[in-house]
Amino acid sequence: MRSLLLFGMFAALSAGTSCRVDHAIEAEDSWFYSRRPTQHLTTPVGSDSLHWTQVGQGRDTLVLVHGFGPYPSVQWQPVVWKFSPTSTILVVDLLGFGESTSPDSAISVNQQVEVLHDALTSHGIQSIHLVGHSYGGMVSTLFASRYPEMLKSLVLIDPLHRHYNLKYLDSLQNLWGRPIEEVLLPRDVASYDAMMDVSVYDPFFLPEFVKQQVLDNIYSVNLSQREAMLRAVRRDEVLIRNQALGANVPTLLLWGAEDALFPVQGSEDLARDFPQSSTVVVPKAGHIPHMERPFVVLDFLAEFFSAQSPK
Repeated sequence: MRSLLLFGMFAALSAGTSCRVDHAIEAEDSWFYSRRPTQHLTTPVGSDSLHWTQVGQGRDTLVLVHGFGPYPSVQWQPVVWKFSPTSTILVVDLLGFGESTSPDSAISVNQQVEVLHDALTSHGIQSIHLVGHSYGGMVSTLFASRYPEMLKSLVLIDPLHRHYNLKYLDSLQNLWGRPIEEVLLPRDVASYDAMMDVSVYDPFFLPEFVKQQVLDNIYSVNLSQREAMLRAVRRDEVLIRNQALGANVPTLLLWGAEDALFPVQGSEDLARDFPQSSTVVVPKAGHIPHMERPFVVLDFLAEFFSAQSPK
């Protein structure tokens, strides 16, 4: 997140206000993936369409499932950089994000799981290392609970999970004076600032005009469908609690020590759902440790994956 937004700010300030932040980010992302063997695949699943970016040609397959932030392929750049030389990486766009589409107005976690499963199996992919962050962590947890036979390992980064008390969101809403949807999907500068406060350990300065460009050209995309997706999490709370039960697969729970959205204390309850789990807490990181402290996180991931695929 820090490198992404700093790059956008630098580009905008260098070229003046005529340079849009989203164009700068997309140009950087295009350049990053052009330096690697990359394919873009879109798979129809019923009326839905799931897209992923495939990078590398290694024996092991890593499936990366993003959270609610924009630009899924940008979020995972550090992981792709580290592991694509030796693994096949699938950077998934969940339904309603990136190039994945659905006609449904309120996409559920259950729908995300089943579409991902069907898309993978339609390509003959039967064995994966699954990595999920935040909302994508809940998608990955439910996937693991239903299809443990497909998993070589599981990594959950600051995930939404069944032990999380959704009433905690109410306290955050009272603190911010606005609905959670307006913080995770900001509409104005004040909600953008609240989103940064809850997402990163050490928010940094951005000029007001750059924030407004981010709001106008990035967070406005597909806004109503994504807001409905957040409401669907509350609607499906009982299903999540009763079905996202965990699995007996090698699991790494990786948490930012200063996560204000899903506090690290919840990792203790979640660990009991995964008998083969270990927990790592990343200091000086908030809700997106893989973007705030990428090299620290990459070292933990490398150690974990090496243990699952010894030479």
